[in-house]
Amino acid sequence: MNNIDTIVSIATPMGTGAISVIRCSGDNTANIINTFFKKKLSSRQAYYVNFKKENIVIDDVVAIYYAAPKSYTGEDMLEIMCHGGPVMYQLIINEILQIDNCRFAKPGEFSERAFLNNKMSLLEAESLCALINAKTEAAALAARESMSGKMTKDLLGVDNAILKTRIQVEALLDFSDEDIETEGIQSISKLINDSKKEISKILEKLKNNRLLFETSKVAVIGKPNTGKSSLINYLTEDEVSIVNKKAGTTRDVVSKIFSLDGVPVTIFDTAGIRDTNDLIEKEGRERALKQAASANIVVYLYNVSDGIDQEDIEILSNIRKANENILVAANKIDLIEKEVLEKIKANNKEDLFISIKENINMNMMRNKILEYLKSAIKNSSSGLYNIKNIEHLNQAYQEIDGIQINLNELELIAEKLKMAQKNISMVLDNNDDERVLSGIFSNFCIGK
Repeated sequence: MNNIDTIVSIATPMGTGAISVIRCSGDNTANIINTFFKKKLSSRQAYYVNFKKENIVIDDVVAIYYAAPKSYTGEDMLEIMCHGGPVMYQLIINEILQIDNCRFAKPGEFSERAFLNNKMSLLEAESLCALINAKTEAAALAARESMSGKMTKDLLGVDNAILKTRIQVEALLDFSDEDIETEGIQSISKLINDSKKEISKILEKLKNNRLLFETSKVAVIGKPNTGKSSLINYLTEDEVSIVNKKAGTTRDVVSKIFSLDGVPVTIFDTAGIRDTNDLIEKEGRERALKQAASANIVVYLYNVSDGIDQEDIEILSNIRKANENILVAANKIDLIEKEVLEKIKANNKEDLFISIKENINMNMMRNKILEYLKSAIKNSSSGLYNIKNIEHLNQAYQEIDGIQINLNELELIAEKLKMAQKNISMVLDNNDDERVLSGIFSNFCIGK
């Protein structure tokens, strides 16, 4: 990429610290070095030098020059490690901006240049953004794996397998039926089945990654004293909410971000919903219903001893108007007789039966929440490029899944393989418009 501008930005968090790192990238990097260091820097070596404005030393810094194309952006790059603190790094940046054709970098512009200079794929760029914004260890490790290029490598393997299959099919089209050997047909069938398995594995990983990379919202709703606060405390392994036998303890929405088996989740403990003349409780009820509408899933708790009554039915009906993704759970099963419980289960087969206090079926509760979350984010709008990847790979899978190995349909097989490979190339070749590119890179931090 030939870009006239040299971009400059702070690359470490703004504020006071031990050091600050300033990044520069572009054709004028050599001019910056000559102007402020007055010496030649060899590529990829660290130098302890003075950053000078004319003859005045502004700061003693560590500088590393990266000659194109062996740099993060693929352009000439300079990284300056100065003393931490906003005054110092702003002073240095302001001096650099006096150089012709130097300007502040836009959010994500260093990574955008790396992509445009073929230093990373868009899949790797999106993974880098996910790594920066990871909320849990599992999310960070998943993003790091994607960033390493493993998924791209796996996709290239599928792409090559389909290409090989297409070549074999095209070759068979040139022979008469009697010249076709059984081994050729078997080889095509095996390549197609192997490709289907690999695409399916990649699709599953992409779907799981979406769950890791997005912070999901879970709202816990129910009438007073059904165990909502106990559930929050159990899942978060923290005393987030007050647990008390007295009904109406929670008056407002209480939230906590935590890791649910590696998945970042914000869980909301809401006020118990019941008819009341208490103005504060009424406000809590409205906030609870509002929170249910904005959550990815709602966990609705009821006391199994009381069962689902008309009031529960009305509350669930109101919630379903705004959110269909509801996990209904009956709590306190340790407090009723086994025979009675079995009868209740028979009449409420869709409900999950638990005891938070006695830790009964709580692993099932965790798994159910994850299952519902995966379903909830399936069609959500965040992660636009990720969604497009899933769509293209689903289409590729459907194309080859519909193939019937038949000598009379070789031309149709060739066309289906062509379409499958075209969809995979949409992921590998990054054929996306400028609007999507801008949307992805704008989510990066400044200086990345």
